[in-house]
Amino acid sequence: MVGSGNWRQPEENSIEALVHGIKFSDGVEFDLRMDGDGELVVFHDEFVSGKGGIANRCIENLSTSELKSRGIVTFDDLLSEPKFTETWNDAGKTVDIEIKIPHPVTNIGTDHYLGSMMERIEAAIEPLCLPEKTTIVSSFSPRISSVAKSSEFSIPVTRLMPHIRSWGRYWRLKRIVAMPHFATTSVPSIANSFREEGMESIGMALDYLVGWTRFVSPGSVVGTRGNGLRKLHESLKGMGMFVWPAPLELEDELVQAGISLVTDNMNPDILAKPDGSIRWPRPGSQPLDEEWRGIFSSASVDEFRDLFMEASESLPTWSELGSKERGDIVTKRGKESYWSGTEEKWRRDAEGGLPWGCPRIIGHRGAGKTHGI
Repeated sequence: MVGSGNWRQPEENSIEALVHGIKFSDGVEFDLRMDGDGELVVFHDEFVSGKGGIANRCIENLSTSELKSRGIVTFDDLLSEPKFTETWNDAGKTVDIEIKIPHPVTNIGTDHYLGSMMERIEAAIEPLCLPEKTTIVSSFSPRISSVAKSSEFSIPVTRLMPHIRSWGRYWRLKRIVAMPHFATTSVPSIANSFREEGMESIGMALDYLVGWTRFVSPGSVVGTRGNGLRKLHESLKGMGMFVWPAPLELEDELVQAGISLVTDNMNPDILAKPDGSIRWPRPGSQPLDEEWRGIFSSASVDEFRDLFMEASESLPTWSELGSKERGDIVTKRGKESYWSGTEEKWRRDAEGGLPWGCPRIIGHRGAGKTHGI
C-alpha cells in the first residue's frame, strides 16, 4: 500500500483513518469511550467542543445519536467495516484498544466503568473469532489489571506509563502533572510489577528509553543501544513493549531493538527515512526476508515506490508464513532480546500468533493524530 503523492490525512479515529492504518502498518491504536446510552464510541477527548459546562459535553453524558450527528464513530460501526475486520483477522495485524477514563465531573466509578467497557468489548469482537495476540487493551488507569482479573477478561491488557490523569484540556499540562510519577518509576521496576500482575506487555512514553529523561528515573538506566539495551531486555525477559511518540528517525533503531512503536507517521508517500533508506512499515505483520532486505539496502530512491509495491504484493503475511519461518523469526528475536524460556517454547508460542516481544509499527489513532491534546 503506497500513496499516489496526493495523500490526505483522514480525521483521527475515523473509519477511513483506521482502515488506512491497519493496511499500511502492522495495526492500529484507537480510543474507546462509553456514551450515555452504553454504546462504545471511538473518540479520544473527554468532551466534545462547544459552549457551556463540561458536564453537558462529556462523552459519557451524551447520547449515541448526538455523538453520531457530530461524526463520531461507534465501535459497532467500525466492526461492520469488512476492510477493517478482514485485515485484522487475516493478516496478522494488531489492534490496541485504549480505554479512556471519564472526566471526574461525570462521577462515574472507575472500576465499574472499566468492567462495563471490558464486557462490551469482549462481546463485540467475539463473533470475529480473531487469532491470538492480535488484540490488546490498554489504559492509563492503574486499575486496569485488577479489574481485568475480577472480570475474567480474556483479552490481554496493559497499563500505560507514566500515569496521566483522565482530565485536562492540554497535553503539556498533563505531562507536567505526570512528571512526579515518571521520576519515581523505572523500566525494571515497571516490568517486574507488570509481570507479577500477569501482564505480557508494557506501554510507555519514549522518554523512559531515549534522551536525558531516561536518567531521571531511579534504578538501572535502560536504552535502545549497547549496555542500556541489554539491561532493557534483561528486565523485560520477553515481555512486549509499546512506546510513543515514535519519530521517523528512530523507527529503525526501535524496531531493531525489538520495541513496538505507536506512530503518527502514516503518510504512504513518505517512502524514505531521514537517513535516505527505504521505509518498511510492516516488520511484524509482513516481515522482510533476507532477500528483500538486500534488495532494499542496495536500492536507489527512484526505485523505492516500485519496490515497495512489489514487496507488498509478494511477501507473505505473518499468518501466511509456514511454521518453520515463523519459528525462525521468533527464535532470532528471542536470542537477540534475552527472552526467558527455550527455543522450543518460543516456536510453540509462535503458532499462537506473533509474540508480544516481537516489534510492530502501530498507527496512532489510525492514520496519526489530527489534533493536539
